[in-house]
Amino acid sequence: MKKLFLIWIFASGFFVQGQEVNKEFTKLLLDEQFNQADKNWSSTFNADNLFIAQNGYYELYRKSKKSGYYLFSNAGEEYNNYLLESTVVFNEHSNKKQSAGVVLMAQAETSGGVLIEINQKKEFRIMKISKDKQTPLVGNGNGWMKASNALTKGENLISVKTYDKVYDLYLNGQFVQSFTYIELSKGKVGIYVGPDSKVKFDYLRVFGEDKKDLTNLTTTDAKSMEESFTQIIVKLKDQINKKDKEIDELRTKLKLCESGSGGGVKTSDTALIAQRNRLNTRVDELEVENENLKTQLAMMEEELKSLREFKDRIEKGNEDGDIIINLTNMVATQKTKIESLENENKSLNKENNDLFMETKDLTKQLDKNTNDLTSERAKNIRMQYELDSLRKLIFSMKDSLNKKNSDTSKSKGAPVKELTDDEKLQQIIEKEREERRKKREEEERERLRKEEEEKQNNGGGG
Repeated sequence: MKKLFLIWIFASGFFVQGQEVNKEFTKLLLDEQFNQADKNWSSTFNADNLFIAQNGYYELYRKSKKSGYYLFSNAGEEYNNYLLESTVVFNEHSNKKQSAGVVLMAQAETSGGVLIEINQKKEFRIMKISKDKQTPLVGNGNGWMKASNALTKGENLISVKTYDKVYDLYLNGQFVQSFTYIELSKGKVGIYVGPDSKVKFDYLRVFGEDKKDLTNLTTTDAKSMEESFTQIIVKLKDQINKKDKEIDELRTKLKLCESGSGGGVKTSDTALIAQRNRLNTRVDELEVENENLKTQLAMMEEELKSLREFKDRIEKGNEDGDIIINLTNMVATQKTKIESLENENKSLNKENNDLFMETKDLTKQLDKNTNDLTSERAKNIRMQYELDSLRKLIFSMKDSLNKKNSDTSKSKGAPVKELTDDEKLQQIIEKEREERRKKREEEERERLRKEEEEKQNNGGGG
C-alpha cells in the first residue's frame, strides 16, 4: 500500500516548501519584448478576443467569460531545463477577478503542460493542462492559494526555475512554492489570459545553462580543475581507441595486399606496390600519433593524481596557507568584476529607460505636429473653396454687367462706348472693395457701440 501511495505521488506531481532548484541559468535563449509581436505572435480581432502589440506591450483582452486562452510563439522552440521570466500587468476592468499567467512544457495543441496563473485577488495556482481541461497540481478545490505579500493588483513578475522535472516558483522575486511534475520533461513556453480579463505582457524571457567547455576553461578551484582533467582524459582515451581501430584496419588491408601479391600477382605491379607503401606509411604515422596521445594521457593522469592529492591536503588543512590566500584573492577579484558588470548593467538600464522616455516625448511631439499639419491643410482647403466662390461671383457679376450695358445701350438708342474686359473687371473689383469697406465700417461702428455699452455698464456697476 505504501509503495502504491508513493507511485501515485510521483506520477501526479507533488510540492515541497523549500527551494529545490539550485542551478544557475545565465544563457539567454529567448528575449521576447513584444516590440514586433506580429512576426511571432498573432494580432486577433473577433467576438471573443482582442490581441494587439502596441507601446512595447502585448495587450490581451479575452471577452469570453467561459474560458481563458493560450498563446504561443510561431517559432515553436522547446526547452527543458531553464529559468522563465515574464511581467504581466492587469488593466482597469469591471471584472475584479481577472487572471493571467505563463505556460511551461506545453505540448502540441496544448494537449499537455503546466500553467502558472495569478489573479487580481493576489492569489496564484499551479495547474496541469490536458487538452481542454485544467487540473490543480498543488492545493485543493480550484487550486487558488493566497500570496498577499508577494502579489500586487497591478504589475507582477512571474519567475519559474525548472531542472530535471522539479520547479521553483517566484512571484515578484519572492519564493512561494516548489513542486515536481514528472510526466513532461520538454516543451514550449507561452502566455495565458483568463476569462473576461484585460491584461498586457511586457516581456517573456527564457534563460538556459551556460555549459562551459572544460578543455578551454581557466580553472581557479580544485573541483573544476579535476572535472577539466577528467574530461580531457576521456577525450584522449576516445582518440586513442579510434586510432587503434584505424591502425588495425590498415594492417588488415596491408596483409590482404601482401597476400594478394604472393598469390600469383607480380610484385612488379606498380599500383599494388604504391598502395602497400601508402598503407605502411599511414600505419607508421598513426603509431606515432598514438604514442603521442598515450604520452599526453599519462601526463594528464599524473596531473590528475597530483590534483587529487592537493585536494586531499586542502581538505585536511595541511597545505600551505599561501594557496588559500591566492584562491581568496581570485574570488575577491571575481567579485569585484561582477560588481563592476552589475553597475555597468544598471547604468545601461538607466540609459535605456531615459531613451525610452525621450522616444515617448518625441512621439507625442510628432503626433501634435501631425495634428497641426492636418488642421492647416483643412484651413487651406477652406480658403481655396472661398477663393473659388469669389471667382464665380466675379464672373457672374461680369456677365450681369455686360448684359446691363447692352440693355442700356438699346434703350437709349445712342451709341455707348463699350468698356474693355479689363475696365469691366476693374469696375467689379472697385465695387467689391467698396462693399467690403462699408462692411468693415459697419463692423467697426458695431464694435465701438458694444465697447461704449460695456463702459456704461461697468461705470454703472462701480
